[in-house]
Amino acid sequence: MTTDTLHPLAADYLERLRRAGRGLPAGRRRELLVEIEGHLSEAIEPGASDAQALTVLDRLGEPEAIIAAEMPPADVAPERRGVAEWAAIILLPFGGFIFGIGWLAGLVLLWSSRAWTTRDKWIGTLVIPGGLLTAFAALLALGHPTKKLCTGFPGRIPHCTNAPGPSAGADAVGIAVFVVLVLAPIASAIYLARRAGRLRLP
Repeated sequence: MTTDTLHPLAADYLERLRRAGRGLPAGRRRELLVEIEGHLSEAIEPGASDAQALTVLDRLGEPEAIIAAEMPPADVAPERRGVAEWAAIILLPFGGFIFGIGWLAGLVLLWSSRAWTTRDKWIGTLVIPGGLLTAFAALLALGHPTKKLCTGFPGRIPHCTNAPGPSAGADAVGIAVFVVLVLAPIASAIYLARRAGRLRLP
């Protein structure tokens, strides 16, 4: 079917569609033109009046609207990742050593940035609050320094013995807790860096 056999109004419509569709991929543009031309040739008989042809064309809608519906969505420009995002990524694990204020500053930068989703921000907040400072505080709390207990009577040499220390099991649990508290903030920082597009790993 060619435009020579179409109603003049249908041929004009098809030409408008062709011009409007220049931004479409070539293959999709050809398919769309063939599809619309086939529909027009069936819906508008050769001897149809202008009014009948216009009724069919009105049902199809404007050619520009048809092309607009076919156009792929424009890519949304990504948010620019800059110094604030890097500062948040660094301060969350290490900022706690700056009197705790550094971690809070990282938290503010994290939640004020549009580089992360709400889920990302909660991960950065809760894993682990205080960052590495929490790990070292836990290490001090779990530490069990050995003490000497001395007994004796006045005028005699005191007898000293080591106080009972923690069991091997308790030591293992303490080490495991410390390792988790160290690795979790680092893993969280790496996660945030990748999500913000500041770090690309294979």
